Amino acid sequence: MKKITIIKAITIAIFVAGYTVVSAAPLSADQTPPQARAANPVEALTGTQPGTQAGKQQRWAVFPIIASSPETGLQLGAMLFHFFPVQAPAQQASMVDIKAFATTEEQYQVSLSPNIFFHNNRFRLNTAVYYASWTANYYGLGNDAPDESEEYQSKSLGATLTLEMKLAESFIVGLLGSFSTEDISTEAGGRLQTDNVIGATDADYAGVGIRVGYDSRDNINAPHAGGLAAYESTWFTPDVGSDQDFTLQTLDLRYYNLISRDRVLALSAQLKNSHGQVPFRFLPSPDGTLLLRGIENGRYRDNLLLGFQSEYRFPVRGKFSGTVFAEMAQVANEYRDLKASSFKTSVGAGIRYALNAAQRFNLRADIAWVDDGLGVIIFVREAF
Repeated sequence: MKKITIIKAITIAIFVAGYTVVSAAPLSADQTPPQARAANPVEALTGTQPGTQAGKQQRWAVFPIIASSPETGLQLGAMLFHFFPVQAPAQQASMVDIKAFATTEEQYQVSLSPNIFFHNNRFRLNTAVYYASWTANYYGLGNDAPDESEEYQSKSLGATLTLEMKLAESFIVGLLGSFSTEDISTEAGGRLQTDNVIGATDADYAGVGIRVGYDSRDNINAPHAGGLAAYESTWFTPDVGSDQDFTLQTLDLRYYNLISRDRVLALSAQLKNSHGQVPFRFLPSPDGTLLLRGIENGRYRDNLLLGFQSEYRFPVRGKFSGTVFAEMAQVANEYRDLKASSFKTSVGAGIRYALNAAQRFNLRADIAWVDDGLGVIIFVREAF
């Protein structure tokens, strides 16, 4: 990897400093003396005090990762989640996600993602630190990119940060930060080399941004009611240590309607735009996990992305629930290239298991017919 400059090292230090708050969290409310629990920075910020019902609340959830695909071979790992106690059942809990897995093709991913609410949920700090050593496919750009691809290897170390504040009842404003350093290896004589694709060489990317909008959702893990209308823009510039100068923008619209007890109709629309010297891995693309479920991440990418989602969620029994969904998305170079006939579709169904029922925190397994084939996704939280 490239040598990290002083300003980039300072950027990483800021991210790392944010995690010192999380690292002080106790293992269990029952195992920690009340005096120590009251002094814990995270629980103090989130409003939990000694004498609350913290000891009765679920604090941990864990799930193994066992999967297989032609690209990765056998995948083995685990996801671990820690929930901080809340004062009221309806209050959104702060939590920390830890995910780690490896494959028989010597690919690795590990991430640490605290999502901390404080001052009675008026403020939210959502961060992530990750490392990945991965092999992926490059298909080229555009909504009609050919099926032929070439492999490339990437090693990425990075962090993201969102500090969000609620104004009045539901209006939100936030600050964004992003940093990553990437080591890319490509095929000799391949398109990534011969076409001089931006992002096909080692580089550092650093950006700052804003997020504004309206958020009336009753829960961010699996909303039953309310909506979201949010705009965010992140500027990657040499002024903050980036090797490329580009901008990423997102408009995110969501609506949730509780039809009857635990039966929810969910709708979503999103528009993503990029301009400048955008590295190919940062170009808008349906990721196959949150949008156009089941498609290969990066199969289609370009300067613009337009996507729509609809989903019906219903209870099954106990901690199990189900869903049926339909999605469509397309990418384009310019707005005038967007066409009603160019959408790629994903139609399918899924099953949910509540890892933490009180927080509506679900493990989800979805199967979809997408891009003329079947795709399977196993992940946590709803797609939107």
